[in-house]
Amino acid sequence: MDLKKVLKTINQMWKIPMNRSWIVILLISGLMGQSLNVQDVAISSKKNGVSIQLRSDKPIHSTQITGWYNTSSSWYYITIFEATGDTTRLESVKIEYPIREVEVMHVGESLQLGFRMAIPVEQFEFYHSNSPPEVLTALRFPLSDIMASMAEEKRARAPDLPAVIQEKPIWPKALYFMGAGLTGAGFLAGEDQKGWEVTVGMGLIAVAYVYENIIIGKKK
Repeated sequence: MDLKKVLKTINQMWKIPMNRSWIVILLISGLMGQSLNVQDVAISSKKNGVSIQLRSDKPIHSTQITGWYNTSSSWYYITIFEATGDTTRLESVKIEYPIREVEVMHVGESLQLGFRMAIPVEQFEFYHSNSPPEVLTALRFPLSDIMASMAEEKRARAPDLPAVIQEKPIWPKALYFMGAGLTGAGFLAGEDQKGWEVTVGMGLIAVAYVYENIIIGKKK
């Protein structure tokens, strides 16, 4: 912006004496130096990344905001130029995994927000909105880290389940009982009255024995 041209135009339109032009300079400087205020931060964890929502009193233009990820320290930084904010309020945001810590500071005339990550940031994008004035920052993680994180989360949330005990079927016991009963009845009948009871009874006992000790034994 050419301040001299602006000042000359205003003097001509408003007929301001040149000896009072310093008032106009102060007004213009104040308008040019106005900064927006970041009022709130909201974090939402996703399966493939994290969304960070920044709400402000004025729209944040694409030329005012930048971000970068420090691989050595695992911090992701958002810097908003010509911006201010209540650092205590912004740092009190509810943290969700994989964000471990939030740090907000003023750097010159800019506001910087730092987020310490448990998972590396591979990509990020800014989505701007003028009404309401806010910016949505979408952080995306590497696919390998997403799969590892999901597996770890599943293990952490799974309850301690007792070992599954395989119950034996009840029918072999019934065969033993019936077989013993028939066999006993056959022997008690005497030599002259022995019939099919002993044969069937011994057969039932043999079937139950084979099932429990040979068939089930092989499966174990």
